[in-house]
Amino acid sequence: MNLYQSFPAEKAKTPFCESLTDNLSALGGLFADSFDFKIRRLSLGSIRAALICLDGMCNNAEIFQSVTLPLTQEYPAGESAPAFYERVRDRISANVQQSEVFFVEDASAAVIAGNLLLLVDGVARSLVFGVQGYPKHAISDPQSDMQDQGSHDGFTDSFKDNATLVRRHLATDRLCIKNRLIGQTGKTNVLVCYLKDRASAEMVAEVFRRLDSVQLDLVPGSGCLSSFLEPAGWRVFPTVGSTERPDVFCAKLAEGKIGVIVDGTPHALLIPFLFIENFHTLDDYLKRPYYAFFLRVMKAVAFLVAVFLPGLYAAVLLFHPEILPDSVLGHIVSSQRQTPFPVLVESLVIHIIYEVVREAGLRMPKSVGHTISIVGALIIGDAAVSAHLISAPMLIIVALTAVSSAVVSDIQDPVSVLRLVFIVIGGVFGIFGIFLGAGALLLNFCAQRPYGIPYTLPFAPLRMTALKRDAVMRRDWKFLQKKQYDPALAGEEGEQEHEKGSV
Repeated sequence: MNLYQSFPAEKAKTPFCESLTDNLSALGGLFADSFDFKIRRLSLGSIRAALICLDGMCNNAEIFQSVTLPLTQEYPAGESAPAFYERVRDRISANVQQSEVFFVEDASAAVIAGNLLLLVDGVARSLVFGVQGYPKHAISDPQSDMQDQGSHDGFTDSFKDNATLVRRHLATDRLCIKNRLIGQTGKTNVLVCYLKDRASAEMVAEVFRRLDSVQLDLVPGSGCLSSFLEPAGWRVFPTVGSTERPDVFCAKLAEGKIGVIVDGTPHALLIPFLFIENFHTLDDYLKRPYYAFFLRVMKAVAFLVAVFLPGLYAAVLLFHPEILPDSVLGHIVSSQRQTPFPVLVESLVIHIIYEVVREAGLRMPKSVGHTISIVGALIIGDAAVSAHLISAPMLIIVALTAVSSAVVSDIQDPVSVLRLVFIVIGGVFGIFGIFLGAGALLLNFCAQRPYGIPYTLPFAPLRMTALKRDAVMRRDWKFLQKKQYDPALAGEEGEQEHEKGSV
């Protein structure tokens, strides 16, 4: 799919004329006689008019109640076309959202968005009525961002519904939601959300600059915009976050972040996004502080296990077996001797098979996806151990890494790749190679500064107040309410100011 290519400069827009026939011909030419392009002509006394929409994109009941019925029942005889048009605009259909367009191309975009168009013979402009009624998913629980507590509404594929959810969760007039149309062939609505008194003006301007520079043919999902919103350079983990939860989205906006909602996808983007935030969830703030600390430490340990455990296992067996106790080493060597593959090859093959099974369970229909996962995990694994194709300790390692990866599901994709990389490093260079690889990974973290914010905050540069307040440990809400403070986005001055206010 070629989404990024060069396009010629936009042509000058065609203004409406006073002839209804010519205006209908111009619009009909743009839609190339599409079957769902509907025109309903109206004879209102001496006035000729037409209603235009795309079948299935509008709410028919709303059209009849708010537009068609008032037009056909409340027009006086002998009224001129311009006077009739102005009365419709100002009085008759005031109960639905409406606007005016003066160019054929703008009218076409409004019709594509699910609006109803009114053209009147003798008037060189058009009325647009917001009567959208296209199919969309109902608001339900998020599919991939599950929480034990919190609200049970998630973002949908309608950007208007998503904007409403944000307004409901963040009820303040300081919330600013701006719209951008992105895409050369297919125009997609993209909403940029931020709090006017929290978000940095420079950061907001930079986000708009990057969005305006996008030259994609179409935007099938929010992931297409992530690379444009991230800073230049190679990075392992994303610096643009994603969430399906309106409550999490609004909480991040309150911290001074910027949110991006793309029409047609339930995943909203958060800018900037720090590495430590991959281990934070909404439940951390709804449970007891000591349990929130336990959860964060557990997720950090699970991350280290998911990335480094298979590589360490291969490194220890091949280069440093003296690290293991004799009893444990004896059982592992005995099991390993019965398999036909070396440790490095066995480890790579079994982890690649696991990724294949995981991807199959994800892509298959839900009715058979769980069956595929069970067959892959139980039947194939047990049969492979019984046939001495893989060792039992290796199967335990795979199970531990699989469970640990699920704990940090937001970064499961880079973790899966890093796991294979460290298996190769550990099998070739031993533990010293793993330490060097971990150092290179840490350097990559420290080199990232999304929108001028260090990616490794609050660890580097060190922010002790943030560490004690909400980065690793979470203080009680009685303490947090004293002064709202964002440990990620605030600088030295903000930290010192907070410390003074907390004494």
